Amino acid sequence: MHLVGRSIDFHRAQMDRNNVRWGGGVGPTDKGYPKPADVSKVLGTRYFFTLGQQEFTDVFFTSGARGLVDPNSSAFARMFSVADRMLESREAYGFGELHIDNSKSFSTMQFARKIEFDNPVVQRIYALADKYQGVIQFHMQGDPANVASLRKKLLEFPNSKTVLSHGLPWSSQPLLRELLEAHPNLYIELSRKGATLNDREAAQAFSKSTGPKENWLKTIEQFPDRFMIGSDTHAPDEERYDAVMQEFREGLLPYLKPETLKNVAYQNAIRVFRLNPDPK
Repeated sequence: MHLVGRSIDFHRAQMDRNNVRWGGGVGPTDKGYPKPADVSKVLGTRYFFTLGQQEFTDVFFTSGARGLVDPNSSAFARMFSVADRMLESREAYGFGELHIDNSKSFSTMQFARKIEFDNPVVQRIYALADKYQGVIQFHMQGDPANVASLRKKLLEFPNSKTVLSHGLPWSSQPLLRELLEAHPNLYIELSRKGATLNDREAAQAFSKSTGPKENWLKTIEQFPDRFMIGSDTHAPDEERYDAVMQEFREGLLPYLKPETLKNVAYQNAIRVFRLNPDPK
């Protein structure tokens, strides 16, 4: 759940009317959005903040892709100066959504980029996440170089937890199953895998009208403790949150085994992000 250019009450209302207890896992995408501390004052432990998304955006639009691999870029330097404190105090739950490679899955062309996964910024983020058992959420694509570097980090930092946004766009089910089998600290997030926010049928995992695709259903049931749902509504589709939640409830969750349904709907997120199971 991204913070968008609306009031905090806007977020609380969309969660309440959809009976959604927790939101977060990613940061604001730009300046001018509600500050995470102010959101937490209203939503309490229903909201879980992660570092890095706004910093990645700031660096990218000031220094381009080359700045995203430099830990001394000013926004990254500020982030790293407070990261230890925020992760230890649980003001932040990790890092994300970090756009490493969205060259085929960008929201707008000016936001597209592709950088080396194995770079000094990601290395430092992994070291911090590993220290505090934090979560890192990446927006990336499953090309061989990205996957090889990801594998290295998953093995090097076993206490961290990596979430791949949007089901690892443009990847195959055999690759996902192989990665999940080999790496117990890897998880998959399913926002934009429904038809509501994804008009490319080939890239969808499920839809409200047809339910889940058989290959995705097989993978989720094979790894029921590794998948989570997400909204990912942001400009210009902030008003489609209700439709996204409804599509999960009609196009995916009813097709899962009862225990898998509970895991995917909320229990995996509670465990992975170490959320308050009774948020207030």
